[in-house]
Amino acid sequence: MIDNLSAYLKTVTRLTFFFLSVCCVCWAVFPAQQAWWGGLVIGTIASLVNALHLGWKVIRIGENAAAGGNRRSTLGYVTRACIGVLAAVIATRTFDFRIEAVAAGLIVAQLATLLLGFWTIRKRERTQSLDERGENN
Repeated sequence: MIDNLSAYLKTVTRLTFFFLSVCCVCWAVFPAQQAWWGGLVIGTIASLVNALHLGWKVIRIGENAAAGGNRRSTLGYVTRACIGVLAAVIATRTFDFRIEAVAAGLIVAQLATLLLGFWTIRKRERTQSLDERGENN
């Protein structure tokens, strides 16, 4: 399971970096909307950091449970919320980017994870046989 999670995190990271590169190209091509594209970039970076932090916490909790530890752990919601607030503060106070774009960027990695999950389920359904014994009649 942990190997699958690491592979999914790597794929989500690649998809997020691809989205970031598209945003940077659009920022260069459409200079009138720099405030929007910059906010989207800041929000997307914060979204990726949140996704990687959540993946790290899930791996740690899984390792603790597998080792038989009884230490209680949380998924770090407050930390992830603070990362989102920090991105909003940096975007508005330092760079004067649009807060709406930051909010939209904060869901990019989670949306990529959702789409990757749907794609994986659909791929698994296509490869599985419909009959019990696995033969085609």
